[in-house]
Amino acid sequence: MKQIFKKTILAATIVGLSNYAVAGDVLNSPLTYSLEGLVVSAANGEKTKTITDLGFQLGANYIASDEITITFTPAGALAETQFEGTVVADGDEKGNSITFSLLDQTADSATYRVTAVTDNYDTSETVVDFGAVNLNLASIAAGAVSVTYSSIKAGSDDTFDNGSEGSNTGVLADSESQITAITVTNEFDAVIDVNTGRTMFTEESEGHDSMSFTIGNNTDLEDPAEFTTSVVDIEIQIEGGGEGLNWNSENGGHLSYDVDDGILTVDYTYPVTTDTIAAGTYHDAIIAQIPLIAQEFEVSAEYSFITTTNIFFSAGEDVPAGEWTLNGNEVNIPYMPFAPGISQILYVTNSGDFDGGVYVTAHDEDGTHYDLGMVATAGASSVTKITAQVKDALAAQDFTKGKLSIDVTVNAPDGDITVQAAYNIGSDRGFVITDQYKKSDMYEMIP
Repeated sequence: MKQIFKKTILAATIVGLSNYAVAGDVLNSPLTYSLEGLVVSAANGEKTKTITDLGFQLGANYIASDEITITFTPAGALAETQFEGTVVADGDEKGNSITFSLLDQTADSATYRVTAVTDNYDTSETVVDFGAVNLNLASIAAGAVSVTYSSIKAGSDDTFDNGSEGSNTGVLADSESQITAITVTNEFDAVIDVNTGRTMFTEESEGHDSMSFTIGNNTDLEDPAEFTTSVVDIEIQIEGGGEGLNWNSENGGHLSYDVDDGILTVDYTYPVTTDTIAAGTYHDAIIAQIPLIAQEFEVSAEYSFITTTNIFFSAGEDVPAGEWTLNGNEVNIPYMPFAPGISQILYVTNSGDFDGGVYVTAHDEDGTHYDLGMVATAGASSVTKITAQVKDALAAQDFTKGKLSIDVTVNAPDGDITVQAAYNIGSDRGFVITDQYKKSDMYEMIP
């Protein structure tokens, strides 16, 4: 027989919090395990986690032959557990008590019957400890494991003391990753200098740019893992131009750049929580004259640790990490068709006093990027047609048919440049509204 004594002060504290018990209450606070720690435990042969002192505060007056069933969810969460055959709950210092005897148990539940109650003892607010139970480790790793207490009156199917607003159900154990999502604490923000053919950052950007990130490690969870053999992979999505830069990891990560996929990968073979990734043109150490592209950056993180095999976890995907901009006028032509029988009309008007190089990039419906470089010079106080130059440069990159979004950058003050775009299909002409007009006050007045 297992006798469990709960001091009156415990019951009094619980009563003090809720004034008085109006229904049964689960007393166990949820235990949140480290998901990584569970993986380590499983690799070490551990199959279960023990929940001690399975506690329930009665909210009604129980009499002999009343029954209470303890059910665990999800199915299969309860490991092979030998429930206590007899549980005695001492209600107060006067020696009043209530005795529960194990009546039946299944794979997911145990049913107790009241076999003794001190005469005239009101069991309301009595704290009962049904002992310890073992939960399957895999169930905790898969999601929350809950317990529900349900009671029926003696000799009937009438329920009672089954909780108010779910108080008779509570989470026993759950799990979450101890690695918190990657956060970017310093974003890329360099300005690309069109005066250098977009191969360098401006002097104001001091020839380099950087992004810093942090990955948290919450070791306050139950059974946290120690990442002494962890591997962290950081991926930065780059639209283009990354191979023309010197990349550096402040904390010694190994960097590699995949030109085809446009991904800069930083590998760490040791636990890392923060680092700064720098990109530099340095003006006197250009690797190659490869044009940089104005773009927004995203960073993703994945880490693994070694047990019997490598276990991989995500620490965030596609987290914004800043952008690069250009120091020239930028206009997007959102749509331009190319095909036999279709002719394009592209003009750049420069109303200022300084000439400006015209740079063009484009991407098609499949996301293929075309960097045409400098296609013309927009002379001061002049109109420059760039149709043929753009079409020839595209053909040189094997694009002759399809739909494009075209970006035109002119190394000249923004207010001096206007880009006109249209196309002819036979005798019909289609006019294209560029983002230059969309951002103007005149465009906003169009009904």
